[in-house]
Order: sequence, then structure tokens, then C-alpha cells
Amino acid sequence: MYKPKNKLVWTVAFFLTLIGVVIVTRRTFFLIPVLQNRYEPTPPPPGMPNFPEEGFVNNPVLTLLHILPALLFILFGLLQFVKTIRTKNPRFHRWNGRVLLSLGAIIGVSGIVMGFKMPISGVSETAATTLFGTLFLFSLTKAFISIRQKKIELHREWMIRAFAIGMAVTTTRPIVGIFFATSRFTGLTPQDFFGTALWIGFTLHLILAEVWINRTRRLKFTLHSS
Repeated sequence: MYKPKNKLVWTVAFFLTLIGVVIVTRRTFFLIPVLQNRYEPTPPPPGMPNFPEEGFVNNPVLTLLHILPALLFILFGLLQFVKTIRTKNPRFHRWNGRVLLSLGAIIGVSGIVMGFKMPISGVSETAATTLFGTLFLFSLTKAFISIRQKKIELHREWMIRAFAIGMAVTTTRPIVGIFFATSRFTGLTPQDFFGTALWIGFTLHLILAEVWINRTRRLKFTLHSS
């Protein structure tokens, strides 16, 4: 009997989770003095990339309201896909799912608000956060409706889509790093490329989510038919 090799998927998920932890930790410690005494960090040395922090400085509460639940969503989200937990501790799985739905609502709404209130790349970023934020909330809603109707497979597929979108920002950061590394040659600034990086990251995650859903869906059909 063929069993899908998902070791690579978990390895990538853990790597992206680590990126998320680093991002949120750095941003949180950056914003603590801002909340305490309106401290504004000094500009970077000449030759170093100057990633715009003005939006975060001017909206520290909104930023933290988005990134802290996002980190919890990633960490708890991984547990939702652990088969041992689902089968041996269904009560925790259900509780964890409710937590994810609550966190997801906060993340989705705050992310859309941030896209309008403090965009780095203007319209491009606002469009990306609005579209994918809406898809994120829609996926979570469909996942909730599906499990209430006891449509377990549909619930699983919609949760995969939601989790993929929720994790996309962690992939966006390496993409931003590539843009930064090549900025001396391209002349692009964060205002030019951040929106593009978001589009690439979110789109890539959605494509991979659909590939995984279809791959595992076909596999289960084959196993049940054999």
C-alpha cells in the first residue's frame, strides 16, 4: 500500500514556523519601547536597507493585534494536522479548532485593516491583503460549516487552504530578502516590491495547497477503491 511521503511538507512547515517566530519576536521587541515611551529607532547605517517602519511605529497596537495571534495560529495550526492528536485526542483537536477559528477571525480582519491603514506598497499591497484576507476568512468559515455538517474531508481541505494562506507571510519574508539583496542592481525600494512579494507568497501557497489537496484526495480514493 502506498503511503504519501509528507516528511518534506513537515520540514518546510517547521522551517516556515521558525521564520514566523523570528519575525514576530523581532517585531514585538521593536514595538515594546514604542508603546512604552514612543521611542523611534534610528535609521540604519549608510548602505544598509531601510525597510519602512513608520507604519508599525504609528500603529503598534494594530500591528501586535495582528502578529501575536498570527504566531499562535501557526503554532496551534500545525497541531491540527497531526494525525496522532486527531485520532487519540479528538477533544483537544476540537478545542484547538475553535481556538484557530477565533485567532483566524482576528488575523483576517486586522490584516485587511492594516492593508488599508498602513500599506508599504500602496494599492498593490492593499489589493493583496484584501483579496487573500477575504479568502482566508472564507476558508475558515467553510471549514467550520463543513465540520458542523460532519463533512470531514471538506473540512480538512478548507483548513489546509486557510492554514496555507495564514503561513504565506513567512514565505514572503525570504522573497523580500531576495528583493533586498538585488535592490542595488534593480534600484527597487520596499515601496516598489513589498506588494509584489505578498502576491508571490500568497499565490504560491494557494497553488501548493491545491496541489496537496488534489494529491491526497486522489490517494485516498485509490486506497479506498483497492
